Amino acid sequence: MKITWLGHSMFLFEDDQGTKIVTDPYNEYIGYAPPKLSAGIITLSHHHKDHANVSAVEGSPTVIDSIGKYNIEGITIEGIQSYHDEVKGDKRGSNIIFKFNIDGITLAHMGDYGQSTLSGEQAAALKGIDVLLILVGGIYTIDGVQAADIVNQLKPRIAIPMHYKTKDLTLNISTAEPFLRKMPIVKNMESIIELMTSSLPKETEVWVMRRFS
Repeated sequence: MKITWLGHSMFLFEDDQGTKIVTDPYNEYIGYAPPKLSAGIITLSHHHKDHANVSAVEGSPTVIDSIGKYNIEGITIEGIQSYHDEVKGDKRGSNIIFKFNIDGITLAHMGDYGQSTLSGEQAAALKGIDVLLILVGGIYTIDGVQAADIVNQLKPRIAIPMHYKTKDLTLNISTAEPFLRKMPIVKNMESIIELMTSSLPKETEVWVMRRFS
């Protein structure tokens, strides 16, 4: 499978049959111009405008924006209930963690997760994942230190930071540096990576992807 980081919390997944999934497409107000692309599936962790610009994706994609289990074109997707803040959604509402199984690789996209700790149910649902797409920018969500704690708890093979300050992003959030300083193995990657089950690292590595533009 291929993973492309399109900026913020927006990724493109593509399986070996060519099925494409887009996560949390953003609006241009955040400083990134939405890329031109099409996909068969879109997942939305919540409906804030920096995560739910469905019109940016061409075609007639199936939009998944609720908890539950789905099987579409051989890809299994599970939406897991969570919150955008540490007070059960009273500040910013609900959030969905999406778990995917694509070409035998299990990924989790944390959306705009804001809880101070994972619940027992969430931790159980995410046990054994291969790739964790983890937000690290803080302010509106968990910060880099909290993200590092979640990575250390779940121990994915690969952790990919997202939702952090870059030179182009206009949102007032932190850079990835506080998170990266907590992680023992950090590698800089290109904007597109290809994964196979046989090539996953044996211990957790943080892969910092370059934004595709």
